[in-house]
Amino acid sequence: MSIKEAKKNFIVDEAIGLFLERSVSVVTIRDVARRSGVGEATIYRYFSGRTGLIVACALRLQTQAEERFLGAADAVSGYEQLACFYRAYLDTFLEKPELYRFLSEFDAFCISQGALDLEEYADHLDRFKEAFADAYAQGVSDGTVRPVADLELFYYATTHAILSLCKKLAVGDGILRQDRLTDKAMELRTLLDLILSSLKKT
Repeated sequence: MSIKEAKKNFIVDEAIGLFLERSVSVVTIRDVARRSGVGEATIYRYFSGRTGLIVACALRLQTQAEERFLGAADAVSGYEQLACFYRAYLDTFLEKPELYRFLSEFDAFCISQGALDLEEYADHLDRFKEAFADAYAQGVSDGTVRPVADLELFYYATTHAILSLCKKLAVGDGILRQDRLTDKAMELRTLLDLILSSLKKT
């Protein structure tokens, strides 16, 4: 790795720390420069602005998430691989809920900015879908997974549901009193159980 790449990676790591501690909306280039000990001009040279830095941070977090979500290769059956995949949402929420808060803020940021180049980010998301499809195919083949009518629809519906719930629960104590009536982890476990029970072949 070149010195330039090492410095760029260091800046991303420091920026991620700030975004997770505070908020995407309030952290400035000046904050990141102070935290990382480099000049603001250096950050603009590497990332062409705050937007480029935020996207780079999202990509880094996504790459780290791949290790957890796609690390079910040791699971014996297809169903077990799918269970590991879905449970990674809960494990991440329990260990680092601020990651989901960042994702929620990143979504809002992207919407507010309009057209952004997110192709690399989207390419990374496809890896999750491919791993899911492989585990599903193995599960159908080994008899542990019940076939679904439309695999792509099932994947998007279930992952969007879990991710949306993780984001909502990670933002804080909620807006209404009803948001505080249940245990957050149990809400996620209940949703996961419903999804996995619909997949498991008995």
